[in-house]
Amino acid sequence: MKLAITLALVTLALLCSPASAGICPRFAHVIENLLLGTPSSYETSLKEFEPDDTMKDAGMQMKKVLDSLPQTTRENIMKLTEKIVKSPLCM
Repeated sequence: MKLAITLALVTLALLCSPASAGICPRFAHVIENLLLGTPSSYETSLKEFEPDDTMKDAGMQMKKVLDSLPQTTRENIMKLTEKIVKSPLCM
């Protein structure tokens, strides 16, 4: 659970950074697959970013932890992320 909260906070910090001109659609796709997709779809969404094996392994470990959460919890984390990103505080 701590990992999921950490991930959500890091994601929101990145997406709401004043330096960001907007949300990278590909990054949003990766996060969606991380939270709601299959391990295979998550791994596929990472390929274009060319992570090294250590990064891929870490991402897959995180995916396993997140997949252990109930589906509704993961859906609500995604909704929370979307709500915060669309907030006037992040624009």
